[in-house]
Amino acid sequence: MSRSMWIISVLILILVISSFWFGRNREAPPWVKCKESLFAQVVMKQCTPSSFANPNNMETNKQNVEDELPFEPPQN
Repeated sequence: MSRSMWIISVLILILVISSFWFGRNREAPPWVKCKESLFAQVVMKQCTPSSFANPNNMETNKQNVEDELPFEPPQN
């Protein structure tokens, strides 16, 4: 390999290691927390919670959301 290829390889390696180092322990961006695309979130105001956002607390979040929803009896 030529000298320039070594320099490019080292720079890419530094970039990969630094992105891994600074990317850990970060909270996911808000648009990743929904299953729908960003277009559907913005235009159609849809958001179904994704298990990727908080995989450990997904079951407790489902229970909390169900407890907070208002109950409206049928009016037949």
